[in-house]
Amino acid sequence: MEGAAFCLIPKGFQSEIEGIANMADKRILIVEDDRDNTTLIRLLLEREGFDVLTADNGEKGLALTRSKKPDLIVLDLDMPVMDGWRMIEKLKKGAKTRDIPIVVVTAHLLHDERSKAFEAGCQGYVSKPFQVRDLVAEIKRCL
Repeated sequence: MEGAAFCLIPKGFQSEIEGIANMADKRILIVEDDRDNTTLIRLLLEREGFDVLTADNGEKGLALTRSKKPDLIVLDLDMPVMDGWRMIEKLKKGAKTRDIPIVVVTAHLLHDERSKAFEAGCQGYVSKPFQVRDLVAEIKRCL
C-alpha cells in the first residue's frame, strides 16, 4: 500500500499512547519570571505533548488565563508586578477561573508555604530544584 504507514504496538503500550494523545488536548500556562526556568518547563511539557503558554508575571498570567483558558497553571510565587499569591487570590475569586488547577513551582521550602498554597486553593506543589519526573507527575495528577 503506497503512502500507508503501519506500526505494531506491543501489548500494554496502547494505554500509554492514548495517554500521550490526551495530553495534546491540554493547554498549560507557565507563569514564571525566570527565563531559564520557563524554557526548561516549557520544553519538558511540550515533549510530553502539552500545548504550552507562558507569562513572566502574575498580571500577564491572569490576562492569559482569562483569554486562553488553560487546563492547568504552573505558577511561581515570587515574581514582579503581581506575585503568585496575588494571582492565586484573583483566580480563585473568578467564576470562570476558580476551578483551574494550579501547581506551584517554587524555591520556598518551608512547610508553612506548602500548607498555605494548598489552603489558598492550589492542587499541587513542587519545590525547586525539582526532578523532571516529579513535576510532570504532579501536573498529570492534577489534570
